Amino acid sequence: MKLKIHLIALFTICYLQINAQSIASVETKKIQSKFLKQEREILIYTPVDYDWRVNEYFDVIFVFDSQNREFFDYTTSIISFLPNNGKSFIVIGITSPFNEELNYGRNNDLLPVLTTEDSKKRFGTYSGNADNFLEFISNEVESYVNNNYRTLNTKIAVGHSLSASFLLYSIIKKPNLFSNYIAISPNLAYENEFLTQSLISFDYTKIKNKTFLYLSNADEGIEYWKEWKPAREKLYNFFDNKLKNENITIKINNDPTKNHLSTFPPSLNDAFEFYFKNSTQINEEQTSSQLFETKIRLKVQNKTDTIYITGNQKNLGNWNPEKIKMKEISEFEREIVLELQSPAQLKFTKGTWDSELEIIGTYDKITIKPEIKQVHEFKTAENQ
Repeated sequence: MKLKIHLIALFTICYLQINAQSIASVETKKIQSKFLKQEREILIYTPVDYDWRVNEYFDVIFVFDSQNREFFDYTTSIISFLPNNGKSFIVIGITSPFNEELNYGRNNDLLPVLTTEDSKKRFGTYSGNADNFLEFISNEVESYVNNNYRTLNTKIAVGHSLSASFLLYSIIKKPNLFSNYIAISPNLAYENEFLTQSLISFDYTKIKNKTFLYLSNADEGIEYWKEWKPAREKLYNFFDNKLKNENITIKINNDPTKNHLSTFPPSLNDAFEFYFKNSTQINEEQTSSQLFETKIRLKVQNKTDTIYITGNQKNLGNWNPEKIKMKEISEFEREIVLELQSPAQLKFTKGTWDSELEIIGTYDKITIKPEIKQVHEFKTAENQ
C-alpha cells in the first residue's frame, strides 16, 4: 500500500512539474534600490517552455510605466503575433508607483532636476530623480535580470508619454544602455524644450552599436498641449534632414487620428513590425571574435533520420541547409562538435529547408551562447 502511495505522489509531482514548465510565466520580483532608497517591484515575463529551453538565450524588452499593467500586458501579448517575428523574448516591466509615505510619484522617476519656473509650477515636487532612476535601471535591474535569466545583449526599451521622454533622456546620459528605443508620444516640450535641444546637440558618435529609434505622436499639440507640436517638429526635422549616422535607424510615425492614450497599441505594433522586418539590418548582434568549442546534441524521433545543422556563421554553414552533417552516436541521437562564435543562431534540417525540423519549445532560430556550456542538447517534436 505504501508503494502505491509513493508512486502516485511521484507521478503527481512529475505531472505538475511538466505542466508548470509549458506555460508562459509572469513573476513579480522585489529589488531594494540603493539609488532610489526604496523597494521596487519589477515584472518578469518568460516565454512558453522557458524552463525546458535551458540552452537558449533571449533578447529582452523593458516596458516602462508597468505599474499600469496594460502597457506590460499588451507588449507581452502582441510580440508573438506580429509578422516577421520568429523570436521569443523575456519582458521586464519597470514600475514607477506612487508611494504615499514618501510622497513620491511616477514623475519623480522620469523627470530630471527642473530649473524653469514654468516647469516647477507644473510638476512641483514630483520631479528631479531621473538620474537616480537611470542608475537603478542600469545597475540594479539589468544586473538582477542578467544574473538570474538567460539574456542576450539586445535590449529594447518601450515607453509612453513621460516614460518615452525618459528613454530619450537616457540616450543623452547613457547612450548605449539600450539597443533599441520605442518612444511613443514623448513630451519634448517641458523645460523650454530641453529634450529637443539636447538631442539636437548630442554627439551621436557616442552610439557604438546599431540602434533603432522609433518616435511617434498622436493629436497632442492640436487641440491640447499646444507646446508639444513645435518641440517635436524641430526634432523630427533634425532627424529627417540633418542627422547622419550609419549606426542609427530612425522611424517617425505621425498619427493625429489617435489621442495621447489610444496611440499606444497601434504605435507599438507599428514599431515592432518595422523592427522585426528590418532587424537583420538594424540590429544584428555582433558575434565574438573568439571561438568556443561546442558540442551540440539532438534527440530525434526516427532512428533513420540523417540530420544537418546550419546557422549564422561560417562554421555553421552560413544557413546552408545541407552543408554540415551531424554524426549518429546512437539510434536516436545525433551530435557534432564545432568551434563557434557567440552568440550562435542555428536550425536543424534533413538536408533542405522543406525538411526543417521542429524543435521542442522553439518557434524559429535557436540562440545559444557557446561560452556558457560545452554541451547543448535539443529534442525534436513528436510530429516530425
